[in-house]
Amino acid sequence: MKWLFLSIALITQLPSALAMSVDANKAQNIKFDSQTELILKVDRPGYYRGYIRSQEFMDQVIAFNSSGDPIKKLLNDHSRETEIFWYVDEADTYQIEVTTDSNEPVDVEMQLKPMALKSDQYLSPDLPIISPTLSQTAQDIKGGVKDAEKKFWQLIESQGAPLVEYQTPNKAIVTFLYRGNVNNVRLLGAPYGGHAQMSQIKGSDIWFRSFEVPDTTRLSYRIAPNVPQLRDDINREQRKAVLATAAPDPLNLHPTFGSDTGLFGSASTLTLDYAPTDKVATEQEQPKGLVRHLSYSDSMSNEERKISIYEPNKVYPLHRTSPLLILFDGDAYLDKVPTPLAMDNLIADKAIPPMRVVFINPPRPSLRGKELTPNETFANMLANELMPWLCDTQSICPTAENTVLSGSSYGGLASTYIALEHPERFGKVLSQSGSFWWKPQDAKQPLLKQQSWMSELTATKSKMDIQFYLNAGVFETEPKNASIYQTNRNLFNTLKQKGYSVTFKSVASGHDYYSWRVMLADGLTTLFNK
Repeated sequence: MKWLFLSIALITQLPSALAMSVDANKAQNIKFDSQTELILKVDRPGYYRGYIRSQEFMDQVIAFNSSGDPIKKLLNDHSRETEIFWYVDEADTYQIEVTTDSNEPVDVEMQLKPMALKSDQYLSPDLPIISPTLSQTAQDIKGGVKDAEKKFWQLIESQGAPLVEYQTPNKAIVTFLYRGNVNNVRLLGAPYGGHAQMSQIKGSDIWFRSFEVPDTTRLSYRIAPNVPQLRDDINREQRKAVLATAAPDPLNLHPTFGSDTGLFGSASTLTLDYAPTDKVATEQEQPKGLVRHLSYSDSMSNEERKISIYEPNKVYPLHRTSPLLILFDGDAYLDKVPTPLAMDNLIADKAIPPMRVVFINPPRPSLRGKELTPNETFANMLANELMPWLCDTQSICPTAENTVLSGSSYGGLASTYIALEHPERFGKVLSQSGSFWWKPQDAKQPLLKQQSWMSELTATKSKMDIQFYLNAGVFETEPKNASIYQTNRNLFNTLKQKGYSVTFKSVASGHDYYSWRVMLADGLTTLFNK
């Protein structure tokens, strides 16, 4: 294990010949290796954006304060790069440590850019209080009723947050809460839009945001207090700033979802009483399959990509031509879904035939958008390089009819496009909240009848031997003219008109792996239902 020391400093004297002094008030790139020690001296609180990159994999990037306490994990995932969203709330001298699995010096590049902030960081929009319980509490606080806020927090501490009140048939009022004396609070993973500003009840430490939702709702979310309020919102930077402070809800009593890695980390969960069962994604003590990890080189990149392969337990018969599921964003489907456990359960229950899963990742995160938006080169690589390699080296040789392309968001978009380009290889598509709002920069404006680019592409091609399964969340409704929910329904209608075998499922959730882990199983059972 090799430790790299990194800093950006406002100092005039260098402690050694291998130290580097950089002005923290200026945006710039810093290139260094394991022999360089860098110190970040911060004179006042501020918000920093940037990235850290390396040609080799990094395991962690951690910022320590002058007392040696770890105060920020800038990277906590085995990766070659990560974006940085760092709100430094105290003036201090910080040391940043980077760990890799290499014993040799590793070249690293880091950028930190100070972002200008508003002088007033307080933000509390005037929101309606639709929760009966919270409405009464607000009235009592305003009227000076003794211990009104104390009694409210005692209620929340006993039952946990969010506050759920079932009011009308098939509906519930869900109120997300935060307790504290802070400048602002944002909700990441909110129904209807994904992001939501929370409001403070005057004279209290109660921050809230309420929604009326179906009683079948399932979602995960994070709470972000003191989100940096930017002076200038360029390239949606204000929306991204929520990642600087987002964390699981401290008032939620349920176990968190997902591991604490990556920019989004672990999240809190909400499952209402009538949500579909998630039994398939929980431990059922079925025979366990095996996951192995490999490196794969292709013609698209000079960097190897990580792929993982799941095979069911040996008690289930498996052949070279057994069905295959290919999943984009592979590490996420190993961690957050979790796919191996779901496959163990589905195969044991005979809901699907014994089958393998190949998990595919981009060589580095920043290449995801290039590969998974319609990309002919990537599609050809997958069909003409990866599939033959799987057959030749791994004895994985499924027919097109038994090969499923799947993924969520951009992964659903890629699955659809690649299958349409190579139906001779990929005969099934399982798209989860596919980003069918996407269109090339040179696409005509506007599209006819609010058609998506993918719908128009599908309409212009001859019908092929492909079976489709699409799902989308009823909360995925923004922007209104090209939302994920709308464009998924639009594509479903186009596929149906073309005569394809296609299924569309809507679910009371958002853009969320906590829902996708259940709907992945639903999609597989639908596609393999004889």
